[in-house]
Amino acid sequence: MPPLSDKPELDQLARELRAAVLAGDHARANRVVLEYGVAASQYWATLSAIDRAASPLPKLARELLAWARGMTIVQRTIAGEQLAAVQRTRRYRQESLLGRAQPSSVRLRA
Repeated sequence: MPPLSDKPELDQLARELRAAVLAGDHARANRVVLEYGVAASQYWATLSAIDRAASPLPKLARELLAWARGMTIVQRTIAGEQLAAVQRTRRYRQESLLGRAQPSSVRLRA
């Protein structure tokens, strides 16, 4: 995302949000999103109507939040798949410890 050269605080918050999302720190990401919203609102309030019309802030904010949402969805999907794999492994392990044969999903025809 291109920087808003006249508002480094928003740039720093955007970097913090990206770092929090990539780290999977959802509590921190939520906090930073709220801070970003407040800072963006305050900055927006200082702009004249002409400056608002030319400002890249709305587009940059939409792109940032869409990226954060998309990454969060991907991370949740990956975590769900990992959890399912762990649960399958645990079930197979328990069954092998109990001496039960695994029912096969593959059926052979003679």
